[in-house]
Amino acid sequence: MGKLFLLAVTGSLGCGKSRVSRWLAAQGAHLLDADQEARAVLQPGSAGWQAVVDQFGPAILVAAADSPAPRPIDRRQLGEAVFRDTEARRALEAIVHPRIYQRQALQLTQWQQAAPANQRVMVVAEIPLLFETASAHRYDWTLALLCGAAQQERLAERTGMSVEIQQAVIAQQLPEQEKAARAHQTIDNSGPWSATTAQLTAVWTELLTRPLDHYAWPHGWPEASQ
Repeated sequence: MGKLFLLAVTGSLGCGKSRVSRWLAAQGAHLLDADQEARAVLQPGSAGWQAVVDQFGPAILVAAADSPAPRPIDRRQLGEAVFRDTEARRALEAIVHPRIYQRQALQLTQWQQAAPANQRVMVVAEIPLLFETASAHRYDWTLALLCGAAQQERLAERTGMSVEIQQAVIAQQLPEQEKAARAHQTIDNSGPWSATTAQLTAVWTELLTRPLDHYAWPHGWPEASQ
């Protein structure tokens, strides 16, 4: 079996986590997609879906259709509800996060088993609330993206998320300075993409050969589950 090297990418809203994660995946890392897993655990009719409906009521489902099938959760409506209410957000996380971690553990196990013995397998995960949820211990290396004043300019260009929700999300996140202090490394993503990729190239090259006394996986992870 291979040895999984887990790299967590974090940063404030609008600082480019998804773009950086995709760049790292293009270099050869496996991408551990939490959003994809979140959609999977909330599939209509699933245990996760039922738990969320029981917690928040049928009002968070999309409008009724002429079908007896379970209705999907309106993710935008649910998101707006929990970002306004800390207790509601924590209740949702208690339902969704364990299920996501179990599915991710299954994916990690498969990648590990598919690799040759002792080969390092690079895995990148985009974790917006890495330090806020005390989950950094699950990863071998943490990379914080910083964008400073460029954050507001980028958020102004976004559609699909109201200013109110943007501010609610930002309020849940640690300040950049604290993220930088807690992360192993930082990337300044406030300038042109070419400057960011130059930094990423240096980080990627260094991580491929970084000696480790031990690997984070599977410590702190739940048992893999279908």
